[in-house]
Amino acid sequence: MYLAFTAPHWPLQAKPVDIAKYRGKFDEGWDVLREKRIQKLKENGILPADQTVAPKDPEVPEWNKLTYDEKQFWKAKMEVYAAMVDNMDQNVGKVLEKIKALKKDQNTLIIFISDNGAQGGFNTYNPLGRGLVRNEGPVGTSGSFDYQEQNWAYLSNTPLQQYKNNMHEGGFSSPFIAWFPSKIKAGRIDKGTGHIIDLAPTFYQLAGIEYPKEYNGVTSNPLVGKSLLPVLFDNVSQVDRGAPLFWERAGNRAVRDGRWKLVSIYPSYEWELYDIETDRGETKNVAQQNPGIVNKLSAEYFEWADQTGVVEYSKFKLKPEQMPGGAALKK
Repeated sequence: MYLAFTAPHWPLQAKPVDIAKYRGKFDEGWDVLREKRIQKLKENGILPADQTVAPKDPEVPEWNKLTYDEKQFWKAKMEVYAAMVDNMDQNVGKVLEKIKALKKDQNTLIIFISDNGAQGGFNTYNPLGRGLVRNEGPVGTSGSFDYQEQNWAYLSNTPLQQYKNNMHEGGFSSPFIAWFPSKIKAGRIDKGTGHIIDLAPTFYQLAGIEYPKEYNGVTSNPLVGKSLLPVLFDNVSQVDRGAPLFWERAGNRAVRDGRWKLVSIYPSYEWELYDIETDRGETKNVAQQNPGIVNKLSAEYFEWADQTGVVEYSKFKLKPEQMPGGAALKK
């Protein structure tokens, strides 16, 4: 079963009873709360003590320099956002309760994952001049079409760099929680790199079936991911895929190969290289010190892009007849 919640996506709307739980919880602002989150991540073992933390986002204003009214405006947003996460959690609980009532809980794998990092990248700080949101009621109500925005996304993505759409860790690194009481010991924190393409091979292997090579007379492309069961069930620390992972979205690109991560931001297309093993905050670009690695991974990226039909993003700004396949479109 696939269950996709809208919360806590746009728009910021939640039940008053859930919002009430979080009144005052964000009064300290994003600066203080970010430091507290970093400390808690370290205490919980999620952030190793020797790992880097992304620097402060210069586009996010200092909380203590906001006016009283500005603070009320901003903290109301995060109270609603937290209420949306709370309500989603309540409904995840209902699913778990039903599975237990059906006595299927010892034979069910549940995976919880988000789609991307928090939304930022176009800070609309200046509530009176946003021009992007038309509200017919206070934030959180059915007439509200507000969203979290970059200032709070900066807190949500702690301790990572950048936001949704960007290929730095804060843009596309997602939480992954797996629950299977008869197979997975609770409380484990595993280190490794997985991808959403790994979910299908995982499910097929767990179900004891093979992905069809042909379906309704159509030859299928082989699955590109690798099963996560060795990591989930056998305490293997890494996914053995034998090849790098690649990404592209809206011209932003990335490659991950073991400890190395190659990334570029549209439209500059200048490659940056980070050692994620020690620098997951992506604070030190070591591309100039490692030209061989940059050349190797960038060549592999372009080979992957060619094989998978990635279209150069700048071409999307062309007229329809000038785009790849434009002749057919024109007809």
